[in-house]
Amino acid sequence: MRRLAPVARVLALSLAFSPFVLMPQASVHAAPAALSPAAAATEAAQQAAMEGYLYFYPLVAMDLTRRQFTHPSRGADGAPANTFQHGRTLPRAGNATPWANVDMLRSSAWLDLTDGPVVLSVPDTAGRLYTLTLLDMWTDVFATLGKRTTGTAKSNTVIVPPGWSGTLPSGMARIDAPTVHVWAKGMIETHGPADQAAVNTLQDGFGVTPLAQWNLPAQTPRMKPDPSLDLKIPVSEQVDSMPTDAFFTYAAELLRKHPPHATDQPVLALLRRVGLAPGRPFDFDKLDHSAKQGMRRGVRAARDRMAAAAGHSLRATDGWLQETGSIGVYGNDWLRRALAAQAQPGSGLPEDLTVLVLATDSDGALLDGAHRYTLHLDSGQLPDAGAFWSLTAYDGQGMPVPNPVNRLALGSRDPLRYNADGSLDLVFSNTAPAPDEQSNWLPIPAAGPVGMLLRVYLPGPAVRDGLWTPPAMRREVPEAEVAETSNSAVEPETAAQTEVPTTAAVPAAPPAKKP
Repeated sequence: MRRLAPVARVLALSLAFSPFVLMPQASVHAAPAALSPAAAATEAAQQAAMEGYLYFYPLVAMDLTRRQFTHPSRGADGAPANTFQHGRTLPRAGNATPWANVDMLRSSAWLDLTDGPVVLSVPDTAGRLYTLTLLDMWTDVFATLGKRTTGTAKSNTVIVPPGWSGTLPSGMARIDAPTVHVWAKGMIETHGPADQAAVNTLQDGFGVTPLAQWNLPAQTPRMKPDPSLDLKIPVSEQVDSMPTDAFFTYAAELLRKHPPHATDQPVLALLRRVGLAPGRPFDFDKLDHSAKQGMRRGVRAARDRMAAAAGHSLRATDGWLQETGSIGVYGNDWLRRALAAQAQPGSGLPEDLTVLVLATDSDGALLDGAHRYTLHLDSGQLPDAGAFWSLTAYDGQGMPVPNPVNRLALGSRDPLRYNADGSLDLVFSNTAPAPDEQSNWLPIPAAGPVGMLLRVYLPGPAVRDGLWTPPAMRREVPEAEVAETSNSAVEPETAAQTEVPTTAAVPAAPPAKKP
């Protein structure tokens, strides 16, 4: 009945107002009061600023991200423009970033096309999975290189800035970038610590060379310090706290350098009402009081919209959460794009990697390391992965779980033990299970919250479209707890009369197959 309550409320409201349908329209909708010129100007500026804030949010966030990454003081945490920074080691328990990926080593480079095209070189990975995602300054993916799209052979690809015309070297593919700054984000498959050296060698084969320097001796990148940049405060916090005038002045400067997409006309038309147009500087101080007031209100309204909408595009099925909104390419969904940039600028495409988050067990309870859990996958329920899939466990802070077998993830690349019918039973607990179950065991914290991510690489359509989700995670109940629950729930004489064993109410172990 609780699930039907919202529907019932809507139905009750529709029935309660049904008599008004028969009334003359004039009695239902009173003529709106005419706005004064000042109020109309305030309202127009508010609408423009609200949509404009959502529209510009990713552009501002990306530029701050770029400036932080290429700043000379970042050291190993960044790199100069047109230079790759490589993650050389896999995350370990006690030394990782939150929710770290233990399947892949990552690489990153900011391409600067201000002075012309650059050549993006990739090595021959001999079939090894890798993806190199190219994002424009609006956080939209405009190209991907790698096993899914271009294969794994050695190649040189020229990334060309907007409006460039020229001759390319023979045999080089051309990709036209929408903006003069491009974020290249790479990930390459790694088979555990023993494989790191081989992957590091492959990483060294990724390179960026200005086309004007092709076949010339390599030059040391020039790095200019930026004293106005705050390197300590995270990008999202800086954007979220930026005053209205500073935000739109910054955005207007970026718009002069990075052209809007062809489909951006609707929001650009609104912004022209407050004097903000592509290719022109913006001076907030020259606006009248009504417009300034409206823009400040619009920014507050946009931030309220983002706060209210955060997480609403997640779909929950059997305790698993999956993003249903667009990822990587957003069209004209300014709100969705702003939320993605706020959470983490630079999301890739779901065709390359789809992630599901386990929120609760089959009883709707949060996962706790004090319990043992099992996940049963029928032979037809295994994730449809063109490459592979893996489950990673984390503690309450999103950190990998230390354990005696040094196992941080479990997936299709591991020597799993399948049942005779092709199904699979995975075990999640802090203490080691019986020896015959240990090949299918993923350690979790000894107590407290447990986080779990399912990563599917090169997922099939059913995974991407949300038509497939994993079954529920089941908590195993110890026999003593089952007996205690049963005895407290059923009177002794009732149990004797019905001749039902006290352990029948809750099975001591999950069924072999999902009911």
